[in-house]
Amino acid sequence: MDSVKNKIFNYLTQAQKSDFCHYLASFVKKHYTRPTSEIADMFIEDEKHYLLIQSSRFPWLEEYLENEDFLKDIELYIKENQKKCEYAEKQRPYYEKQKAYAKEQRKLAQERKMAKLPPTKAQLAFYTKLCKKYGLESKINPEKASRLDLKRAIEDILNRSDLSE
Repeated sequence: MDSVKNKIFNYLTQAQKSDFCHYLASFVKKHYTRPTSEIADMFIEDEKHYLLIQSSRFPWLEEYLENEDFLKDIELYIKENQKKCEYAEKQRPYYEKQKAYAKEQRKLAQERKMAKLPPTKAQLAFYTKLCKKYGLESKINPEKASRLDLKRAIEDILNRSDLSE
C-alpha cells in the first residue's frame, strides 16, 4: 500500500494528497465489494456533484477530474484499498477469536485479584440483606471470605430467586 501511495498523486501537495487518500480510502471501505471502475465512477460523480453545489471538501479537485493520469491513479489506489479491505475481512475471524481470548484473560485476572482481596462493606451488607430477604442461612464466614466468594454467593442467591419466581 505504501509503495503505491508513493507512486500516485505526486502532482498534489503533501497535505492535499494525505487528505484525498484518507477520504478515498473511507469511500472505498463503504463500497469495496463493487468493481474498481464502478467505485471510481461513483466517486467522480459524487465529487462533480459536490463541486457543482460548491460544497466539495477538495475545491482544487476540479482541475484534475478530467486528467487521465489522475483517473488512473484513483483506480490504482482503489484496487489497493480493495485488497486491504478483503484482507481485513479474511482476518476478521482470527481477530474475533483474539478479542474473545483477551476478554476471557481479563476476566480471569480480575477473578484472581478478587480472590485475594477481602469483601467490601457494601458486598457484606448486600449479602446479609439478601439472606434476610430470602430467609437463607449465611453459608459464608465474612472474615475468611474473599470478594470473589461473596460475589459468587450473591449471584447464586439472585439466580435461585430468579428461578423460583
